[in-house]
Amino acid sequence: MPQPRRTGRTPPVVFDDAAWAEDMKRASVTARRSAMTTRAEYESKGVPFVELRACDPEGPDGTQLERCMKVYVPAPTGPHGMVFQIGRDPHGKLALAHLAFGLRHPTRDMRQPSVYQVAHRRLHQTSED
Repeated sequence: MPQPRRTGRTPPVVFDDAAWAEDMKRASVTARRSAMTTRAEYESKGVPFVELRACDPEGPDGTQLERCMKVYVPAPTGPHGMVFQIGRDPHGKLALAHLAFGLRHPTRDMRQPSVYQVAHRRLHQTSED
């Protein structure tokens, strides 16, 4: 039986425009530029498998991102990140669903949440929020 070819890319990536807009408000001009370039690449070609990393199921700050994946922006070790979970595209096919973009580890004086804290909040929001 023939083996499926590995293209080095993942399933499609989907972005929630409202969440993305919120992320862009927090980002610097340079971070926005990098994020938009990365988003365009991911939407057209997917995320390279070599860039995907598993998120820690439980972070030291109390975040819970079990079964989530992250990438560093810009790759391979940039200061920003995107967090994804497995979701569905508008046609019902499996996709990586964007949860958050932001600084991976902001300093205390920056007074902003990390990308992991934002992803945790969005992932664990209840209908009562």
